[in-house]
Amino acid sequence: MKRDDLFPSKYLKAADLKGRPLVVEIEAAAVETLKNGAGEVQEKVVLHFAGKTKTLPLNMTNFDAVAAIAGDDETDTWGGCRIELYPSKTDLRGKTVDCVRIRPPQELPIGALKAKAPPKTSPPAGDIGDEIPF
Repeated sequence: MKRDDLFPSKYLKAADLKGRPLVVEIEAAAVETLKNGAGEVQEKVVLHFAGKTKTLPLNMTNFDAVAAIAGDDETDTWGGCRIELYPSKTDLRGKTVDCVRIRPPQELPIGALKAKAPPKTSPPAGDIGDEIPF
């Protein structure tokens, strides 16, 4: 059994993204009291996402990214904002570790990947349309 299966976290981790970016909608950005790696108590902004159970505590880098995308550093205005989460790497106390980063959604316009249907044509005038539809 894997570590993440034995010790599930309520917080989103890079491994949860399975190597792929994910576009989410911010439902709320709440201030919560958390403990850091050294056991010290800190207040952090934690993002809650529409339709998702895991939340994401923000560090300064990710806070600044959301503020830039939302166009406001007031967290009360972030609800409804769409962001893209993606797995990355960062240095933490001299070690390279996995992390979640935030950027504007890289979505394609709706229908961009759909194949264009050929234009419908009418049979020429006088043609009785003998095509069999089976």
